[in-house]
Amino acid sequence: MRGQIKMFETIAVLIVFFILLFAGITFYFTSQTSAVQKERTEAQNQYAYQLALRALNLPELDCSFLVTQRDNCVDAFKLNVFSTLLSEQQTLEQYFPEFGYSTIKITPIFPSGSTKILYDNTPLEVNSNLTNKNPILIYNPLLDTYSFGVIEVNVYA
Repeated sequence: MRGQIKMFETIAVLIVFFILLFAGITFYFTSQTSAVQKERTEAQNQYAYQLALRALNLPELDCSFLVTQRDNCVDAFKLNVFSTLLSEQQTLEQYFPEFGYSTIKITPIFPSGSTKILYDNTPLEVNSNLTNKNPILIYNPLLDTYSFGVIEVNVYA
């Protein structure tokens, strides 16, 4: 009788131990999953910012004056020509290694104007979408004026 009680106590302690072990493992893996998701979102955000910088540093769009280049500046005329050129499928495929599956739009804010889609390559199946917006200057070389705008980069995964 006494041996059976000791055996029951040992089994009860083992059951409680395994329940606590299982709860600890579940908590650990749940916290690791959320940490990995947070790092993935941060990496996607950084990638979107890199795409915006790549687009702004394209020689096809830069605001250059006598060998000097302005940061975060886009030439309005070059932007118009380049956006119509990238609407063709062949040219879109040429820029795929640079921009991948993303959409890049430039919108003038002040004075307002029409949005120009610089690059648009949306995959057939989208699992997640991250948008990054950065302020830029849009230069009009005919009037020698600047306007404020936003470059919006949507990255698809």
